[in-house]
Amino acid sequence: MIGLYCPDLPPVPGGVSDHTLALGRALEALGHGPAVLGWRGDPTLFAPLPCRVGLSPWGVRRALRERALKAVVVQYVPFLFARRGISAKLCLALWGLTRDRVRIGVVLHEPYVPFTRLAWLVTGWPMRWQLKYVLRRAAFVYAPVPRYVEIARKYATGAKVKLAPIGATLPVSTVTRDAARLRLGLASGVVAIGVFSPAAAGFNRAWIEEACKRLAGYPQVVWITFGFGSGLVLRDPPSGLKLIRVHDDDPEVVTRTMRALDIVAAPYTDGFTLRRSGAMLALAHGVATVSSTGPLFDHRLTELAACESTPDAFASRLARLVLNPGERSTLAARTAGFRTKASVEVLARMIASDLGGRQ
Repeated sequence: MIGLYCPDLPPVPGGVSDHTLALGRALEALGHGPAVLGWRGDPTLFAPLPCRVGLSPWGVRRALRERALKAVVVQYVPFLFARRGISAKLCLALWGLTRDRVRIGVVLHEPYVPFTRLAWLVTGWPMRWQLKYVLRRAAFVYAPVPRYVEIARKYATGAKVKLAPIGATLPVSTVTRDAARLRLGLASGVVAIGVFSPAAAGFNRAWIEEACKRLAGYPQVVWITFGFGSGLVLRDPPSGLKLIRVHDDDPEVVTRTMRALDIVAAPYTDGFTLRRSGAMLALAHGVATVSSTGPLFDHRLTELAACESTPDAFASRLARLVLNPGERSTLAARTAGFRTKASVEVLARMIASDLGGRQ
């Protein structure tokens, strides 16, 4: 057994919190069910996996000692450990773990902040020093963005750095497509375009607005916004646009809504990467997905989704998919590669191979 540490656990909102549950279940399915450790959350949501909360970073060290565990996976986003993103307690705890000869794996969700705000000009350098300290105590680093892999290889010494997916943080719905569409009142022949979690950091809502203007005159199209921040996009929809807002964030409602869709529009300012769990949920459901390129774009993801470089090309691609069911089916068929290239199970297999057999 290994440890899996994230300060925030479900039902605390957050993508990394949800990912910890998904990763724990994936490791469990491989026979490497982890001991989940955190600061706040509901341990019963992880049952039958053992889970303890109320643990500071140093408390995690004690918990690993008590269970005689010699491997731990740390979910790393700087702001998970401190409000300003700089945590001396985390660094001290990792120092202690290395003294205890615990093998450390780090899932690098986000390395540090860019120098784009006044406050970050002050905290940016300490955050980079902290990342260097964390990665130099790791045996393995799993990063979902090619640029993050480059950063990790620069900062780490001795760690094996791997490009690894975050995957979808929610399970695939068991509801049939017809039943899901019936719940939303979608008639036969309607093309449903979904916009999931538009409040996610880096989601390009401006591209959605432009695409809606382009498709407002298409009578067979219904736009559906759901998930985190569903009300933050299309606040003033163009005339003629058909729009359904699903404000319920219950996971069953979210995945059922995803099941009902024909297309998912998921543009990001920094480009489509393996860390975009919202788009990954669309791929997991086999929905034709249109995303974007950008400075962090992972070119390999063109195998799974259509990725455009401009808002005009993005809107044009959506229009073609609406009018051409064959092209839509072809793009949807490309999502079959999600399971072997981008799912949380891929990350779980890496962790199980690297850390699961060494106690």
